[in-house]
Amino acid sequence: MKISIIILALALLPFTGCEKASNTPKGCVVAFIIALEQHDMSKAWGLLGKDAQAFYNELGERQRRSGKGALENEVKKIKSFRSAAKDYSVRHDKGNDDNVKIVFYGGNEFIITTMNEDGDYKIKDANSVKTLMTIIAAEMDKGNGY
Repeated sequence: MKISIIILALALLPFTGCEKASNTPKGCVVAFIIALEQHDMSKAWGLLGKDAQAFYNELGERQRRSGKGALENEVKKIKSFRSAAKDYSVRHDKGNDDNVKIVFYGGNEFIITTMNEDGDYKIKDANSVKTLMTIIAAEMDKGNGY
């Protein structure tokens, strides 16, 4: 029994010193993409900055739902996601520490703006969120947009 506990503790040791993904702009964007792909709206919502949350709260009021519900409604329109391994890469923007570049392997680049809120990076505004969703969506339901 003691050996099992020691093995478990040693196996978990590398993870105890890890920083949260949202401690960097790139980590924040990658975590947001993963949250959307997994339809984890709580995690996705937590990675939005105050301006982005305010946009979705306002949108939610018009739809008679919460801001998180409005975000979820937008994510549900994505039928399939592009593959990060095949279609695009996420890179730190060397020109601005708070920006992240999404680079398609064909050459197109898009900027996602993040901001530091109390030590964690968040996606700054609704335009960055909408751009990011458009980029990662391989196929979307047609219907009402943003």
